[in-house]
Amino acid sequence: MPGIENTILDMICSAVPADQRGARGMREALAPEAFVQDLVARIQARRTFGGHPLWLAIADGKLRREQLQLFAVQFFLQVREFPRAVSAMHANCPFPEERMELAESVYEEETGRISGCNQPHPELFIRFGEAIGLRRADMVEGRPLPATRSLIDWFELSTKQRSFIEAAAAINLAAEGQVPGAFGPMARRLQESYGLSREAVEFWDVHEIADAEHSAVGDHIVIRHATDAATQARVRDALQHSLDAWWQFFDGIQAAL
Repeated sequence: MPGIENTILDMICSAVPADQRGARGMREALAPEAFVQDLVARIQARRTFGGHPLWLAIADGKLRREQLQLFAVQFFLQVREFPRAVSAMHANCPFPEERMELAESVYEEETGRISGCNQPHPELFIRFGEAIGLRRADMVEGRPLPATRSLIDWFELSTKQRSFIEAAAAINLAAEGQVPGAFGPMARRLQESYGLSREAVEFWDVHEIADAEHSAVGDHIVIRHATDAATQARVRDALQHSLDAWWQFFDGIQAAL
């Protein structure tokens, strides 16, 4: 699915040939633009948003209302924790320019005042949940499935126990980087398939725009600071771990339906 459109990728003029990405890329550092291209290819190959069978089933209106509610509860649990992951990234960021941009991301996650929705992002998702018949308590007091718990734990580990650059790969690139090109279309399908109002799906629309900006921050960090082979290898590992955790999160929900 097309997406991950931002100013950094617009500057990339040519891709690295596939046969040059493997062993050579692991032994020596790729040029910054080529490294971003490599990471984007990995994200596209393991894209959960817009690619997982459960995502596609929701978009096609194939879930019963109670199944959609189960999905919403589990999705809310990670939405609620995500601002803390961004906040931890900000606290651990040693680079002043990127730290300012991350401060804006935290402010948007917690208030919605940059996008103009004027609601914390978890509150926007609660509005979606209530529109499909859930109570606030159903979401706030929801119990995470094992894969949901693992994803939330990964937020914590990647942003507090790994290096800042690895956290940027795990959160900005692998998580927020999947959103552009996926959440906007999902909002329209939720309206069409489940009869929801535009207000009810605002969470999805806001993230379509906001996360394009957030993930651009991650690209910028990678380009400027993942310049040696060892750092690039750690970034790849964090990125892949995050992509796998997101896919397994959706697997866990699908198995529980």
